[in-house]
Amino acid sequence: MKNQSVVNVLYLFLILLTFNLHNVSFAQEKEDEETPKEQIPLEERKTGDSFIENVGELPGDLVTFPVRLVLKGISKTARWIDFQNVYLRVTDWLTNEDGTRKVRPIFMPASGGGLIFIQDNLFREGMKFRASGSSGTRTRRNFYGGLRDTQLFSSKFGLELAGFYKRLPDEDFFGLGNDSRKGKPTVRKGRLTGETNYLHEESNFEGDLLSVPYKATQFAAGFSYSNVNIKRGRDNNHPSTDTTFTEEEVPGLFGAEMWSLVLKYYHDSRNAIGHPTSGGEEFFSVEFSKEIDGSNFGYRKYTLDLQRYVELFYERVLAVRVRTEVTDKMEGREIPFYRLAGLGGTDNLRGYRPVRFRDEDLMLFSAEYRFEVNTYAIVYGFFEEGRVFNNIFDEFTFNDFKYSAGGGLRFRARNGNLTAIFEIAKSQEQTRVIFGLNMDLRRF
Repeated sequence: MKNQSVVNVLYLFLILLTFNLHNVSFAQEKEDEETPKEQIPLEERKTGDSFIENVGELPGDLVTFPVRLVLKGISKTARWIDFQNVYLRVTDWLTNEDGTRKVRPIFMPASGGGLIFIQDNLFREGMKFRASGSSGTRTRRNFYGGLRDTQLFSSKFGLELAGFYKRLPDEDFFGLGNDSRKGKPTVRKGRLTGETNYLHEESNFEGDLLSVPYKATQFAAGFSYSNVNIKRGRDNNHPSTDTTFTEEEVPGLFGAEMWSLVLKYYHDSRNAIGHPTSGGEEFFSVEFSKEIDGSNFGYRKYTLDLQRYVELFYERVLAVRVRTEVTDKMEGREIPFYRLAGLGGTDNLRGYRPVRFRDEDLMLFSAEYRFEVNTYAIVYGFFEEGRVFNNIFDEFTFNDFKYSAGGGLRFRARNGNLTAIFEIAKSQEQTRVIFGLNMDLRRF
Protein backbone atom coordinates (compact mmCIF):
# COMPACT_ATOMS: atom_id res chain seq x y z
CA MET A 1 0.00 0.00 0.00
CA LYS A 2 2.79 2.39 0.85
CA ASN A 3 4.53 1.83 -2.50
CA GLN A 4 1.27 2.32 -4.41
CA SER A 5 0.58 5.59 -2.52
CA VAL A 6 4.05 6.87 -3.31
CA VAL A 7 3.52 6.01 -7.00
CA ASN A 8 0.21 7.90 -6.97
CA VAL A 9 1.88 10.97 -5.44
CA LEU A 10 4.69 10.88 -7.99
CA TYR A 11 2.17 10.46 -10.81
CA LEU A 12 0.25 13.54 -9.60
CA PHE A 13 3.50 15.48 -9.41
CA LEU A 14 4.33 14.53 -13.01
CA ILE A 15 0.87 15.67 -14.12
CA LEU A 16 1.41 19.07 -12.44
CA LEU A 17 4.87 19.32 -13.93
CA THR A 18 3.51 18.48 -17.40
CA PHE A 19 0.87 21.14 -17.03
CA ASN A 20 3.39 23.79 -15.99
CA LEU A 21 5.71 23.00 -18.88
CA HIS A 22 2.80 22.96 -21.33
CA ASN A 23 1.38 26.33 -20.23
CA VAL A 24 3.28 29.58 -19.88
CA SER A 25 2.24 32.20 -17.37
CA PHE A 26 -0.89 34.34 -17.83
CA ALA A 27 1.13 37.52 -18.10
CA GLN A 28 3.31 36.09 -20.85
CA GLU A 29 0.27 34.84 -22.80
CA LYS A 30 -1.33 38.26 -22.57
CA GLU A 31 1.85 39.91 -23.78
CA ASP A 32 2.05 37.52 -26.74
CA GLU A 33 -1.57 38.21 -27.66
CA GLU A 34 -1.05 41.99 -27.63
CA THR A 35 2.14 41.88 -29.73
CA PRO A 36 1.42 42.16 -33.50
CA LYS A 37 2.61 39.07 -35.33
CA GLU A 38 4.66 41.09 -37.79
CA GLN A 39 6.72 42.53 -34.89
CA ILE A 40 7.75 39.09 -33.61
CA PRO A 41 11.05 37.76 -34.95
CA LEU A 42 10.51 35.07 -37.57
CA GLU A 43 12.29 32.39 -35.57
CA GLU A 44 10.05 33.09 -32.52
CA ARG A 45 6.68 33.10 -34.30
CA LYS A 46 4.23 30.30 -33.49
CA THR A 47 3.62 28.27 -36.64
CA GLY A 48 0.93 26.00 -35.23
CA ASP A 49 0.87 22.24 -34.82
CA SER A 50 0.03 19.77 -37.53
CA PHE A 51 -3.06 17.54 -37.34
CA ILE A 52 -0.92 14.52 -36.44
CA GLU A 53 0.78 16.45 -33.61
CA ASN A 54 -2.58 17.59 -32.26
CA VAL A 55 -3.88 14.01 -32.26
CA GLY A 56 -0.72 12.82 -30.49
CA GLU A 57 -1.11 15.46 -27.75
CA LEU A 58 -4.83 14.73 -27.23
CA PRO A 59 -4.38 12.02 -24.49
CA GLY A 60 -2.14 14.30 -22.46
CA ASP A 61 -4.55 17.23 -22.85
CA LEU A 62 -7.45 15.06 -21.64
CA VAL A 63 -5.53 13.86 -18.58
CA THR A 64 -4.37 17.33 -17.55
CA PHE A 65 -7.67 19.11 -18.34
CA PRO A 66 -9.19 18.75 -14.80
CA VAL A 67 -5.98 20.06 -13.22
CA ARG A 68 -5.82 22.97 -15.65
CA LEU A 69 -9.47 23.78 -15.01
CA VAL A 70 -8.99 23.91 -11.22
CA LEU A 71 -5.85 26.02 -11.44
CA LYS A 72 -7.53 28.34 -13.93
CA GLY A 73 -10.33 28.93 -11.42
CA ILE A 74 -7.81 29.60 -8.66
CA SER A 75 -5.99 32.06 -10.91
CA LYS A 76 -9.23 33.91 -11.75
CA THR A 77 -10.20 34.13 -8.07
CA ALA A 78 -6.77 35.38 -7.01
CA ARG A 79 -6.84 37.99 -9.80
CA TRP A 80 -10.25 39.21 -8.64
CA ILE A 81 -9.02 39.52 -5.03
CA ASP A 82 -6.02 41.45 -6.30
CA PHE A 83 -8.21 43.76 -8.43
CA GLN A 84 -10.55 44.51 -5.51
CA ASN A 85 -7.61 45.33 -3.19
CA VAL A 86 -9.08 43.06 -0.50
CA TYR A 87 -5.75 42.55 1.30
CA LEU A 88 -4.86 46.23 1.28
CA ARG A 89 -8.26 47.25 2.64
CA VAL A 90 -8.14 44.75 5.51
CA THR A 91 -4.53 45.67 6.29
CA ASP A 92 -5.32 49.39 6.39
CA TRP A 93 -8.24 48.74 8.72
CA LEU A 94 -6.09 46.82 11.21
CA THR A 95 -2.95 49.01 11.10
CA ASN A 96 -2.17 52.45 12.47
CA GLU A 97 -1.05 55.25 10.18
CA ASP A 98 2.71 54.72 10.42
CA GLY A 99 2.41 50.91 10.30
CA THR A 100 4.19 50.30 13.63
CA ARG A 101 1.11 48.86 15.35
CA LYS A 102 -0.87 45.93 13.98
CA VAL A 103 -3.82 43.87 15.19
CA ARG A 104 -4.48 40.65 13.33
CA PRO A 105 -6.97 37.78 13.67
CA ILE A 106 -5.38 34.36 14.10
CA PHE A 107 -6.57 30.79 13.86
CA MET A 108 -4.56 27.65 14.54
CA PRO A 109 -5.95 24.11 14.63
CA ALA A 110 -4.17 23.37 17.91
CA SER A 111 -5.45 26.40 19.88
CA GLY A 112 -8.49 27.88 18.14
CA GLY A 113 -9.06 31.51 17.18
CA GLY A 114 -8.03 34.84 18.65
CA LEU A 115 -6.01 37.99 18.06
CA ILE A 116 -2.36 38.93 17.77
CA PHE A 117 -1.01 42.41 18.65
CA ILE A 118 2.33 43.69 17.32
CA GLN A 119 3.97 46.98 18.27
CA ASP A 120 7.22 48.00 16.55
CA ASN A 121 9.51 50.68 18.01
CA LEU A 122 7.84 50.35 21.42
CA PHE A 123 10.17 52.53 23.54
CA ARG A 124 12.95 52.98 21.04
CA GLU A 125 13.62 52.20 17.41
CA GLY A 126 14.10 48.48 16.86
CA MET A 127 12.29 47.36 20.03
CA LYS A 128 9.37 45.04 19.20
CA PHE A 129 6.53 43.84 21.44
CA ARG A 130 4.23 41.00 20.49
CA ALA A 131 1.26 39.46 22.30
CA SER A 132 -1.41 36.96 21.29
CA GLY A 133 -4.34 35.16 22.81
CA SER A 134 -6.59 32.44 21.47
CA SER A 135 -9.16 29.97 22.73
CA GLY A 136 -11.01 26.95 21.41
CA THR A 137 -13.21 24.02 22.37
CA ARG A 138 -13.07 22.33 25.78
CA THR A 139 -11.53 25.48 27.36
CA ARG A 140 -8.51 25.32 25.06
CA ARG A 141 -6.32 28.41 25.66
CA ASN A 142 -3.03 29.80 24.42
CA PHE A 143 -1.47 33.13 25.50
CA TYR A 144 1.91 34.59 24.54
CA GLY A 145 3.87 37.79 25.20
CA GLY A 146 7.36 38.75 24.06
CA LEU A 147 9.70 41.75 23.97
CA ARG A 148 12.68 41.77 21.60
CA ASP A 149 15.44 44.32 21.02
CA THR A 150 18.49 43.15 19.07
CA GLN A 151 20.43 46.39 19.79
CA LEU A 152 19.56 47.08 23.42
CA PHE A 153 23.13 47.08 24.79
CA SER A 154 25.01 47.94 21.59
CA SER A 155 24.67 47.66 17.84
CA LYS A 156 25.61 43.95 18.11
CA PHE A 157 23.98 42.80 21.38
CA GLY A 158 20.38 42.72 22.51
CA LEU A 159 17.83 40.98 24.71
CA GLU A 160 14.67 38.95 24.26
CA LEU A 161 12.11 38.16 26.97
CA ALA A 162 9.15 35.88 26.32
CA GLY A 163 6.53 33.91 28.17
CA PHE A 164 3.52 31.81 27.36
CA TYR A 165 0.69 29.89 28.96
CA LYS A 166 -1.19 27.11 27.22
CA ARG A 167 -3.94 24.74 28.20
CA LEU A 168 -4.53 21.85 25.80
CA PRO A 169 -7.31 19.63 27.20
CA ASP A 170 -7.33 16.70 24.77
CA GLU A 171 -3.83 15.95 23.51
CA ASP A 172 -3.29 12.57 21.86
CA PHE A 173 -0.77 10.04 23.13
CA PHE A 174 -0.24 6.70 21.37
CA GLY A 175 2.70 5.34 23.33
CA LEU A 176 6.39 5.55 22.53
CA GLY A 177 8.24 4.47 19.43
CA ASN A 178 7.87 4.45 15.67
CA ASP A 179 5.56 1.40 15.83
CA SER A 180 2.90 2.96 18.06
CA ARG A 181 -0.60 2.10 16.88
CA LYS A 182 -4.07 3.63 16.97
CA GLY A 183 -6.98 1.88 18.65
CA LYS A 184 -7.40 0.14 21.97
CA PRO A 185 -4.23 0.08 24.12
CA THR A 186 -2.27 -3.14 23.72
CA VAL A 187 1.32 -4.43 24.00
CA ARG A 188 3.38 -4.36 20.79
CA LYS A 189 7.07 -5.28 20.58
CA GLY A 190 7.38 -5.07 24.35
CA ARG A 191 5.82 -1.59 24.56
CA LEU A 192 2.31 -0.58 25.54
CA THR A 193 0.71 1.29 22.65
CA GLY A 194 -2.75 2.63 21.88
CA GLU A 195 -4.80 5.80 21.61
CA THR A 196 -5.18 7.79 24.85
CA ASN A 197 -5.49 11.48 25.68
CA TYR A 198 -4.35 13.87 28.38
CA LEU A 199 -4.60 17.52 29.47
CA HIS A 200 -1.37 19.51 29.04
CA GLU A 201 -1.09 22.75 31.02
CA GLU A 202 2.17 24.71 30.87
CA SER A 203 3.63 28.05 31.94
CA ASN A 204 6.99 29.01 30.44
CA PHE A 205 9.31 32.01 30.77
CA GLU A 206 12.55 32.56 28.86
CA GLY A 207 15.23 35.26 28.68
CA ASP A 208 17.88 35.29 25.94
CA LEU A 209 20.98 37.38 25.39
CA LEU A 210 21.17 38.05 21.64
CA SER A 211 24.18 38.64 19.45
CA VAL A 212 23.72 39.83 15.86
CA PRO A 213 27.22 40.08 14.35
CA TYR A 214 25.74 40.27 10.85
CA LYS A 215 22.28 41.12 9.57
CA ALA A 216 21.50 37.53 8.54
CA THR A 217 23.17 35.77 11.51
CA GLN A 218 22.01 35.54 15.12
CA PHE A 219 23.31 33.84 18.25
CA ALA A 220 21.36 33.47 21.50
CA ALA A 221 22.10 32.14 24.98
CA GLY A 222 19.49 32.08 27.70
CA PHE A 223 17.66 30.43 30.58
CA SER A 224 14.07 29.24 30.69
CA TYR A 225 11.68 28.03 33.38
CA SER A 226 8.75 25.72 32.72
CA ASN A 227 6.00 24.34 34.94
CA VAL A 228 4.03 21.52 33.32
CA ASN A 229 0.93 19.83 34.73
CA ILE A 230 -0.41 16.66 33.13
CA LYS A 231 -4.00 15.80 34.03
CA ARG A 232 -6.89 13.61 32.94
CA GLY A 233 -7.85 14.23 29.31
CA ARG A 234 -11.24 15.70 28.33
CA ASP A 235 -11.86 13.41 25.34
CA ASN A 236 -14.28 10.77 26.60
CA ASN A 237 -13.94 8.67 23.44
CA HIS A 238 -10.53 7.40 24.55
CA PRO A 239 -9.02 6.44 27.92
CA SER A 240 -6.93 8.96 29.81
CA THR A 241 -3.17 8.55 29.51
CA ASP A 242 -2.53 8.52 33.28
CA THR A 243 -4.93 5.59 33.80
CA THR A 244 -3.50 3.54 30.92
CA PHE A 245 0.26 3.96 31.34
CA THR A 246 2.45 3.99 34.43
CA GLU A 247 5.19 6.45 35.38
CA GLU A 248 7.77 3.72 34.72
CA GLU A 249 6.43 3.16 31.20
CA VAL A 250 5.97 6.85 30.40
CA PRO A 251 8.09 9.23 32.53
CA GLY A 252 6.53 12.62 33.21
CA LEU A 253 2.90 11.51 33.52
CA PHE A 254 2.27 14.10 36.23
CA GLY A 255 4.41 16.95 34.88
CA ALA A 256 7.40 18.69 36.45
CA GLU A 257 9.11 22.01 37.11
CA MET A 258 12.32 22.38 35.11
CA TRP A 259 14.95 24.94 34.23
CA SER A 260 16.88 24.94 30.97
CA LEU A 261 19.99 26.46 29.46
CA VAL A 262 19.56 27.01 25.71
CA LEU A 263 22.16 27.95 23.08
CA LYS A 264 20.92 28.85 19.57
CA TYR A 265 22.32 29.72 16.16
CA TYR A 266 20.24 30.99 13.24
CA HIS A 267 21.24 32.11 9.74
CA ASP A 268 18.79 33.46 7.16
CA SER A 269 19.96 33.96 3.57
CA ARG A 270 16.52 34.01 1.89
CA ASN A 271 16.04 36.64 -0.80
CA ALA A 272 12.43 37.21 0.38
CA ILE A 273 10.19 36.21 3.30
CA GLY A 274 6.83 35.57 1.66
CA HIS A 275 7.92 33.51 -1.35
CA PRO A 276 11.72 33.02 -1.37
CA THR A 277 13.26 31.76 -4.59
CA SER A 278 16.86 31.38 -3.40
CA GLY A 279 18.90 31.13 -0.22
CA GLY A 280 17.89 29.22 2.86
CA GLU A 281 17.70 28.99 6.64
CA GLU A 282 19.92 27.14 9.09
CA PHE A 283 19.00 26.62 12.74
CA PHE A 284 20.95 24.78 15.43
CA SER A 285 20.28 24.61 19.16
CA VAL A 286 21.58 22.82 22.24
CA GLU A 287 19.38 22.53 25.33
CA PHE A 288 20.35 21.35 28.82
CA SER A 289 17.34 20.76 31.09
CA LYS A 290 17.02 19.55 34.66
CA GLU A 291 14.15 19.19 37.13
CA ILE A 292 13.90 21.75 39.95
CA ASP A 293 13.94 20.22 43.47
CA GLY A 294 13.95 16.73 42.06
CA SER A 295 16.23 14.09 40.61
CA ASN A 296 13.87 12.32 38.20
CA PHE A 297 14.33 14.34 35.01
CA GLY A 298 17.33 15.64 33.14
CA TYR A 299 18.28 15.61 29.46
CA ARG A 300 20.23 17.21 26.63
CA LYS A 301 18.54 18.00 23.30
CA TYR A 302 20.30 18.82 20.02
CA THR A 303 18.26 20.20 17.10
CA LEU A 304 19.38 20.84 13.52
CA ASP A 305 16.99 22.29 10.92
CA LEU A 306 18.20 23.05 7.37
CA GLN A 307 16.03 24.60 4.63
CA ARG A 308 16.94 25.52 1.06
CA TYR A 309 15.08 27.22 -1.81
CA VAL A 310 15.95 26.64 -5.47
CA GLU A 311 14.33 28.46 -8.41
CA LEU A 312 13.60 26.02 -11.23
CA PHE A 313 11.86 27.68 -14.20
CA TYR A 314 8.99 30.13 -14.79
CA GLU A 315 9.41 31.24 -11.14
CA ARG A 316 8.71 27.71 -9.91
CA VAL A 317 10.52 26.97 -6.65
CA LEU A 318 11.66 23.74 -5.01
CA ALA A 319 11.85 24.06 -1.22
CA VAL A 320 13.61 21.26 0.68
CA ARG A 321 14.03 20.69 4.38
CA VAL A 322 16.00 18.31 6.61
CA ARG A 323 15.42 18.25 10.36
CA THR A 324 16.88 16.05 13.07
CA GLU A 325 16.55 15.98 16.87
CA VAL A 326 18.62 13.97 19.31
CA THR A 327 17.49 13.81 22.96
CA ASP A 328 19.97 12.29 25.39
CA LYS A 329 19.01 11.57 28.99
CA MET A 330 21.44 12.54 31.72
CA GLU A 331 22.93 9.77 33.81
CA GLY A 332 20.40 8.36 36.27
CA ARG A 333 17.58 10.55 34.95
CA GLU A 334 14.66 10.32 32.55
CA ILE A 335 13.12 12.45 29.80
CA PRO A 336 9.51 13.63 30.29
CA PHE A 337 7.40 12.19 27.47
CA TYR A 338 6.16 15.67 26.47
CA ARG A 339 9.78 16.75 25.82
CA LEU A 340 10.61 13.85 23.51
CA ALA A 341 11.10 14.39 19.80
CA GLY A 342 7.73 14.29 18.04
CA LEU A 343 6.40 13.91 14.49
CA GLY A 344 2.97 14.90 13.21
CA GLY A 345 0.94 18.08 12.89
CA THR A 346 1.12 21.35 10.95
CA ASP A 347 4.89 21.67 11.36
CA ASN A 348 5.90 18.21 10.07
CA LEU A 349 4.19 15.12 8.66
CA ARG A 350 1.00 17.10 8.07
CA GLY A 351 -1.01 13.98 7.22
CA TYR A 352 -0.82 12.80 10.85
CA ARG A 353 -2.34 14.23 14.00
CA PRO A 354 -0.13 16.48 16.17
CA VAL A 355 2.78 14.63 17.79
CA ARG A 356 1.54 11.28 16.49
CA PHE A 357 4.93 9.59 17.04
CA ARG A 358 7.31 10.20 19.98
CA ASP A 359 10.73 8.94 20.92
CA GLU A 360 14.15 10.27 21.86
CA ASP A 361 15.35 11.07 18.31
CA LEU A 362 13.83 11.89 14.93
CA MET A 363 14.71 12.44 11.27
CA LEU A 364 12.53 14.36 8.80
CA PHE A 365 12.83 15.02 5.06
CA SER A 366 10.44 17.37 3.28
CA ALA A 367 10.07 18.88 -0.20
CA GLU A 368 7.62 21.40 -1.66
CA TYR A 369 7.09 22.37 -5.30
CA ARG A 370 5.67 25.91 -5.44
CA PHE A 371 4.53 28.38 -8.03
CA GLU A 372 2.82 31.75 -7.85
CA VAL A 373 -0.72 32.07 -9.16
CA ASN A 374 -0.33 35.82 -8.79
CA THR A 375 1.33 38.29 -6.42
CA TYR A 376 -0.71 37.14 -3.43
CA ALA A 377 -1.35 33.44 -4.01
CA ILE A 378 1.01 30.46 -4.03
CA VAL A 379 0.00 26.92 -4.96
CA TYR A 380 2.20 24.04 -3.78
CA GLY A 381 2.47 20.30 -3.56
CA PHE A 382 4.54 18.55 -0.88
CA PHE A 383 5.95 15.21 0.13
CA GLU A 384 7.39 14.41 3.59
CA GLU A 385 8.97 11.39 5.21
CA GLY A 386 10.00 11.03 8.82
CA ARG A 387 10.72 8.56 11.57
CA VAL A 388 11.42 8.56 15.31
CA PHE A 389 14.16 6.44 16.91
CA ASN A 390 15.03 5.37 20.42
CA ASN A 391 18.68 5.87 19.43
CA ILE A 392 19.27 7.23 15.94
CA PHE A 393 22.96 6.29 15.92
CA ASP A 394 22.27 2.61 16.68
CA GLU A 395 18.96 2.16 14.87
CA PHE A 396 19.08 4.42 11.81
CA THR A 397 17.60 2.85 8.69
CA PHE A 398 15.45 4.09 5.83
CA ASN A 399 12.92 1.32 6.52
CA ASP A 400 9.52 2.12 8.01
CA PHE A 401 9.65 5.87 7.42
CA LYS A 402 6.20 7.45 7.73
CA TYR A 403 5.12 9.59 4.80
CA SER A 404 2.72 12.46 4.19
CA ALA A 405 1.80 14.04 0.86
CA GLY A 406 -0.63 16.62 -0.43
CA GLY A 407 -1.00 20.17 -1.64
CA GLY A 408 -2.27 23.56 -0.63
CA LEU A 409 -2.87 27.21 -1.34
CA ARG A 410 -1.25 30.06 0.57
CA PHE A 411 -2.47 33.66 0.39
CA ARG A 412 -0.19 36.42 1.55
CA ALA A 413 -0.47 40.20 1.54
CA ARG A 414 2.23 42.09 -0.32
CA ASN A 415 3.60 43.52 2.95
CA GLY A 416 3.38 40.13 4.68
CA ASN A 417 0.83 41.26 7.28
CA LEU A 418 -1.95 38.81 6.45
CA THR A 419 -1.44 35.14 5.70
CA ALA A 420 -4.01 32.42 5.14
CA ILE A 421 -3.24 28.79 4.39
CA PHE A 422 -5.43 25.92 3.21
CA GLU A 423 -4.03 22.46 2.54
CA ILE A 424 -4.97 18.81 2.26
CA ALA A 425 -2.52 16.19 3.53
CA LYS A 426 -2.72 12.40 3.26
CA SER A 427 -0.84 9.75 5.23
CA GLN A 428 -1.08 6.01 5.76
CA GLU A 429 -3.65 6.61 8.51
CA GLN A 430 -5.90 9.46 7.37
CA THR A 431 -6.51 12.51 5.20
CA ARG A 432 -6.42 15.87 7.01
CA VAL A 433 -7.73 19.27 5.96
CA ILE A 434 -5.72 22.10 7.53
CA PHE A 435 -6.72 25.75 7.63
CA GLY A 436 -4.83 28.51 9.37
CA LEU A 437 -4.85 32.31 9.58
CA ASN A 438 -1.65 34.19 10.43
CA MET A 439 -0.04 30.99 11.71
CA ASP A 440 3.64 31.02 12.64
CA LEU A 441 4.71 28.28 10.23
CA ARG A 442 8.23 27.13 11.01
CA ARG A 443 8.52 24.38 8.43
CA PHE A 444 9.36 26.88 5.60
